[in-house]
Amino acid sequence: MSYLNLAAQNFLGLSFSSQAELPSKWTGWPFHTGYGGDWETSLATFAFSALILGIICLFLRLLYGPRGIWRDKEMDREAAEARRKAHAELDAAYRAGRIDEARYKLEKRAIDR
Repeated sequence: MSYLNLAAQNFLGLSFSSQAELPSKWTGWPFHTGYGGDWETSLATFAFSALILGIICLFLRLLYGPRGIWRDKEMDREAAEARRKAHAELDAAYRAGRIDEARYKLEKRAIDR
């Protein structure tokens, strides 16, 4: 390779060999550059990514989940209304004798979930 090609690569930032030899203070970081590395490093990378995603999911559940801080109260009202309607229909069917007591208890438990 000619000196002109090496100079052009260095000028364009295409030569990484000199940068790879520099010491790094990120030795405990689970991510590494490129696709090389051993399976422990790859496993640590996946575990760290899964941990971060899990924390994000728990945080969003806290904010928008049941009884969440930023949850839309209209959604809770609609769900309670639908549950009351389903209970009324189930009670009417039980009183009319269309379903037996075991099925009534089972369906009532399913509605309350």
